[in-house]
Amino acid sequence: MQAMQLNRRLGLALVVVAAGALTWWVISEVFGTVFFALTVASVVLPLQKRLVGRGLPKYWAAVVTTGATFIGGVLVFSPLFVVAYLRREQLFGLVETLPETFSVVVFGQTYELSFEEMQAMVLDFLTVVLEDAARAAPDLSLKMLVFVMVLFGFLIGQDHAYRTALGVVPVEYRDAAQALHERTKDTLQAIYLLQIATAVGTFVMALPTFWALGYDYPVTMAVIAGVLQFLPVIGPSLLIGAVALYHLSVGDVDAAILMVIVGGVVIAYLPDAVIRPRLASMTADMPGSLYFVGFIGGLLTVGPVGVIMGPLAVALFTESVNQLSEEVPEVPVPEEQMPTDDEAEQTGDDGVGSDWTERVEGPPSDAGPDTDSAGPDGDTGSGSGANTNGGTDAGTASDDPSPSGHD
Repeated sequence: MQAMQLNRRLGLALVVVAAGALTWWVISEVFGTVFFALTVASVVLPLQKRLVGRGLPKYWAAVVTTGATFIGGVLVFSPLFVVAYLRREQLFGLVETLPETFSVVVFGQTYELSFEEMQAMVLDFLTVVLEDAARAAPDLSLKMLVFVMVLFGFLIGQDHAYRTALGVVPVEYRDAAQALHERTKDTLQAIYLLQIATAVGTFVMALPTFWALGYDYPVTMAVIAGVLQFLPVIGPSLLIGAVALYHLSVGDVDAAILMVIVGGVVIAYLPDAVIRPRLASMTADMPGSLYFVGFIGGLLTVGPVGVIMGPLAVALFTESVNQLSEEVPEVPVPEEQMPTDDEAEQTGDDGVGSDWTERVEGPPSDAGPDTDSAGPDGDTGSGSGANTNGGTDAGTASDDPSPSGHD
């Protein structure tokens, strides 16, 4: 009966997978928005549970959580769009003021580097980005509505969905499914909460730093530094390097050195050193190199949604490997047998060469232990003395001066 019930569950699961594939094909234009909403919902789910624990009905707890998430997202990402819109002319002017050539002296030899083509490429890229953003404004409003609806729906029905998904899994594999679920939750928390907290901290520390160094647009540069914090490994160092190169291109070496030292420590290093250890309990404990591979690979493969999907896929693969390694028994690896000094000398004397293992591990000789005590005529019974224990004992007795040696 249980087997029939399990087969029915698996059959229904296949139906769900097929219907999901069809749904994905139909709504592929908003797949990134749906995926983004589901991942955000799994991160803000503890907030809803906390509100329910304080006595708020589940429906209204989901409403409050959805509203707070939407407002928080607007507050975090709106500065980027505001800066891109208000400072677009200054940004174009900054790129246009870069010199077309840059001289570098190496070992007394002067080299001319041309930035003309790079300058044209950057201007074209900025133009395309702003035009695409303007054309995508109507679609963006619809996708924001889809995001809110999916987020709210997941918060309402997540308990039923989780029990259904876990019920399809056979009992002996549910611990592995639970481990993958925990890894997913930890990874998403690391991507969203930790990265957002670090980005906000970077903005807070970069704003007074750029203002103190005398830059004309400290808010704009601080926003860019905070956004770059989402780029793993490199982060705000990209902005620090670009500003330093700009100072070098105009001949201001002191400003370039000051930016590398002050900006590198205060903007690029301190936010990670101060914020990340305090939030380490929420991270997925995934090395930065793997996170970087997932981030870049996902971005290049599936587009902007790959920023989330790439690290998540890498984290789930890592967890799957860990689960498999726990199930597979450890197999001892045999160590290579190395010859001792005496064996190496004997090998050299006998001319055996590399076949010393055959000599050491070969079968024992068929000759008996008393062949050494054989007489000249080959009669083993006519050895010195009447020792019945063999020639080995006789040889030992002859060397031992004690009376017991003659017994």
